[in-house]
Amino acid sequence: MDIIHENEYTYLMKNTAEPYLSLRRRNAYVPGADYPFHREDMRIVGKLHVQRYLADDPRGVIVISHGFTEAAPKYDELIYYFLQAGYHVYIPEHCGHGMSYRLTGDPSLVYVDTWRRYVRDFLKVCRYIRKSHPDLPLDLFAHSMGGAIGGIAAAWEPQWFNRIILNSPMIRPLTGKIPWPVAVAIAEEKRLTGKGESYVAGKKPYSGTGTFEKSSATSKPRYERYSRMRQKYKELQTCSPSYSWLWASAKMSWYLRFHAWKEFTAPVLVFQAEDEDLVSVRALRRFAKNINDHGMTTCEYACLPGTKHEIYSSDDNTMSLYVNKILDFLGQ
Repeated sequence: MDIIHENEYTYLMKNTAEPYLSLRRRNAYVPGADYPFHREDMRIVGKLHVQRYLADDPRGVIVISHGFTEAAPKYDELIYYFLQAGYHVYIPEHCGHGMSYRLTGDPSLVYVDTWRRYVRDFLKVCRYIRKSHPDLPLDLFAHSMGGAIGGIAAAWEPQWFNRIILNSPMIRPLTGKIPWPVAVAIAEEKRLTGKGESYVAGKKPYSGTGTFEKSSATSKPRYERYSRMRQKYKELQTCSPSYSWLWASAKMSWYLRFHAWKEFTAPVLVFQAEDEDLVSVRALRRFAKNINDHGMTTCEYACLPGTKHEIYSSDDNTMSLYVNKILDFLGQ
């Protein structure tokens, strides 16, 4: 498939891709899952914002599980390619992201009370998708934090998914100069002392001062398009983790590394960025190796040269290789 090139990216996205997407887009709100918690104040069931795109001659359905602080519009380009390849696309925005329900009033902060909320909400949407398209296979594309959520979802309901693509998945997040066990211990202490909704040390509210050079993208036009959208729309300005989110990420990491990979039955494709600084490459490689050596399915592992964490925001040559590899994998 031909991709949109950087030298005409802004023009073609605005005049070709966006009108194409607009004609096929429908917005819906799906109630989140019910939670069997004992504390009444944790029985919160909000609504998840879901964007649905219908292809003209569908061969399958792709559900996208987006990453930390992201929202649906960041995936417009990929969705455009998936539709042209004949796939319906659904992209739910996770709790605390985009136009989905939030558990905190701070629009910059990512806060969640339990990691299970993410997974159960996501499976609730997947159940809705399966009922809407019972005769079409359901494929998963999941990035970073969404890779953790989607990976666990595929472990809980392995028979639901035909193919699994994990893009820079958060098997274990990196925590800068603070060792992982120390960061987890601090997060647990903050959560237990009622400070779970506080910003992780060093993190701040959205300021709009981010730069391409410090971003996780390698294509400036692709980075700038979403950056302009974030500056314009408040619901896209989520940017920083809370201690409760960090604790949830640790619990997801533990489940993924020791349990989830054993349950997969669908073929898996894992993408790793060469210049990865947000998730552990060592954890990614071990995860893939465990699937191939001891799991019930196969895992293809692809490290793409010259890429950063957001592989879908790469240069033209990489994007062409990346998109066509995804489509080849889905078509096998």
